[in-house]
Amino acid sequence: MESITTKLIIALTLCLAAILAVGMAVDYQLSREEILQRLRVESLEVVNGVVSDLEHLLQRTEGSTLLLSRILEQRRYSQEGLKQILRDVIAHDDDIYGATIALNPDTLSNPQGFAPYYYHHNGAIEYSDLTDKGPNYWRHSWYTEALKQAKPTWIEPYFDDGGGNILMTTFSAPVYHINAEGNRSLYAVVTADIALEKLGYYLRRLRLGDTGSAVLLSKAGIVLSSKHNDAVMQHYVDSINSLLDRKTWENSISTALAGQTVIFPTKCPSDPAKTCHTRLSMLTSSGWLVGVTYSEDELLAPLKEYQIKTIFIGLTTLLLMALTVGIVSRRLTRPLVDLAKASDAIATGDLNAPLPRVSGKDEVAQLVQSFGAMKRDLKSYIGDLEIATAGKARLEGEMAAATQIQMSMLPQGGEALEEADNYSLWAKVQPAKSVGGDLYTFYCRDKSKLYMAVGDVSDKGVPAALFMAKTISHMKQFEDAFQSPSDGMALLNNALEQGNDNCMFVTLFFGVLDLHTLVLHFASAGHTPPSLLRQGEIIILSQKTGPALGLAPDMTYPENTFSLAAGDRLAVYTDGIDEAFNEEAKMFGFERFNNQLRESGEDNIAVTGARIFQAVENFSGDTPQSDDITLMLLDLRGQAAKSQTFSRSFACDSSACSAAGEWLEELFQRCSIDDSTTMEMVLVSEEMLTNINKYAELDTDALIELSVGIYDDRITLEFSDPGVPFNPFLDGRRAALGNDIESAEIGGLGVHLVAQLIDRQSYRREEGRNLIRLEKSITFNK
Repeated sequence: MESITTKLIIALTLCLAAILAVGMAVDYQLSREEILQRLRVESLEVVNGVVSDLEHLLQRTEGSTLLLSRILEQRRYSQEGLKQILRDVIAHDDDIYGATIALNPDTLSNPQGFAPYYYHHNGAIEYSDLTDKGPNYWRHSWYTEALKQAKPTWIEPYFDDGGGNILMTTFSAPVYHINAEGNRSLYAVVTADIALEKLGYYLRRLRLGDTGSAVLLSKAGIVLSSKHNDAVMQHYVDSINSLLDRKTWENSISTALAGQTVIFPTKCPSDPAKTCHTRLSMLTSSGWLVGVTYSEDELLAPLKEYQIKTIFIGLTTLLLMALTVGIVSRRLTRPLVDLAKASDAIATGDLNAPLPRVSGKDEVAQLVQSFGAMKRDLKSYIGDLEIATAGKARLEGEMAAATQIQMSMLPQGGEALEEADNYSLWAKVQPAKSVGGDLYTFYCRDKSKLYMAVGDVSDKGVPAALFMAKTISHMKQFEDAFQSPSDGMALLNNALEQGNDNCMFVTLFFGVLDLHTLVLHFASAGHTPPSLLRQGEIIILSQKTGPALGLAPDMTYPENTFSLAAGDRLAVYTDGIDEAFNEEAKMFGFERFNNQLRESGEDNIAVTGARIFQAVENFSGDTPQSDDITLMLLDLRGQAAKSQTFSRSFACDSSACSAAGEWLEELFQRCSIDDSTTMEMVLVSEEMLTNINKYAELDTDALIELSVGIYDDRITLEFSDPGVPFNPFLDGRRAALGNDIESAEIGGLGVHLVAQLIDRQSYRREEGRNLIRLEKSITFNK
């Protein structure tokens, strides 16, 4: 195993290496960005200076030309006077290569027109008559373009054949005279020429290194000046684009012509393998573009040399630091080795293991002292933990017992299913904590009246549970008084109000249903009104209510009456359902509850109840349950049909299935049940007895009771066994349906078979026995 010293040396060395690497990388990146930023600033200043000089050149040329055109607009001069004016303009402006005043030939008697041209040549001013050179001067672009634009304009570059005989560009301005009638007529076109070599002079002032270059483009994309002379007078696509992406240039030029400065990466003209940056700016006076290309590698060369030196110094420093760390670590970690041995002994439970002796007040000494304190504290903590664990276990046992005791106070232990001839009742309470304050109860007297109640105690937990127990006790005490819900509620209120110093209260629904007339008499103490599902529609029972029970004595509780009908489903619940919150602080609400009740109308009440509880849980998500939840469902079937009941007990062994089948076949034949129904019910009994024998863990001498009820319209089977709690419809294994033969499971199909062959099923645990009730519609042989 590697020692802590080796690990420490390796870790510190790697950390130092990482720190140096990150530092150098950050330094290089910052230096690079700083140089690039300085480059942008410097190049911007240099380019702006050249652009400014070019702008001044063009503006001076435009100014001289426009001044001359305004002079000619004011009066007419003789041809000699025009020549003299023109010569004076050239003599006083060295930036202008040449100029002409080309008169409108339509206003002259001489068909060749009049177009004197003065220009600079070898330090002198030369003269040339453009009427003697080549085609008529009014056919040249510098003349026709000015007339076409009808305003001063710069002409695309051209070779001046017959004039200066050089490459140039021209600024042309038309001159108009207005006669006495106010009509305007062309008098002349005044031009000023600038040699392209002059423009190149300004671009050559840019210092762009060995791989950099500059270019001047006209608005039409013609190269006016370039580092490569053979590119002049060509379109940029034919000269520059061979090294660059054409679309990038087109987009960049379009943006620059819109007046924005553009900077984009390109291939270096002199070395396409390298990366350069190109900057395009527009001359506002002429619309020409100035492009400057510079190499990033040339500018970063000093930085790279500096980085190599830094890496060498960093590696040397790292090596020295690694040696230093190794020497120091070995001296400092020696006591830790002894401490590690002592800690191993402590980890095995030897709290008396000796610790190494150290001197001084450094961290190692403090660590040894801390280990000593830890040993003492650990001994004390283990003792306290044993006491606390015992106390917690006792408290959990007490709470479990309290939960069991509270549930035992409710019919069938907190989840009940009552099946009678003319009604089915299901109820369940789900506390928010180990114990809660919700309650329900029901009982039937003389098979003629069904008494039922649902209540909700204020608060939750132990106080609510105690008040709930008090309420249940008084209700059992005053059972006779609840013949009238109104009188029973008043009596219960006075009993709960006595000694109620904590101002606890309970909302309560109590109803008495006449099973013959199906008239429901009920009273409400501030409880949520019940919902009734009738023929697919939800009805909220209208009720007059009194105050919650236990707050004030001698309160009155109005009695309400509602006529139910066969096929109705009544739902009584506490506000733990409609006031259940989700993560968005929204409540489940009455509408969702009633929708769930409506959508489950075809299911039996046990399935409906489970689905409603599941819907509340799904809605709440990760939000903890904040209140107790109670739901009671009542299905009505009207008057009891005429019935015959039979029962028999079977031993808990393999013979139970065949014995039960033979008994049922004989019984059903005697009662005129058709053969198909008989066979189905025999199969169902065999599957249920097989499940009970397999999962109920019955003693060998235990008996399984089977009760059969035969009515005018249905047949019922009820199985009762004293085994462990087991609901085959929820706990039994079901094979997955739809698999092919090779992957199909063996067994687990019995529950599917039972669900297909019967119409209703229910399970309840009562007095230590499992009670399974199955119901199916029947057809008699007549």
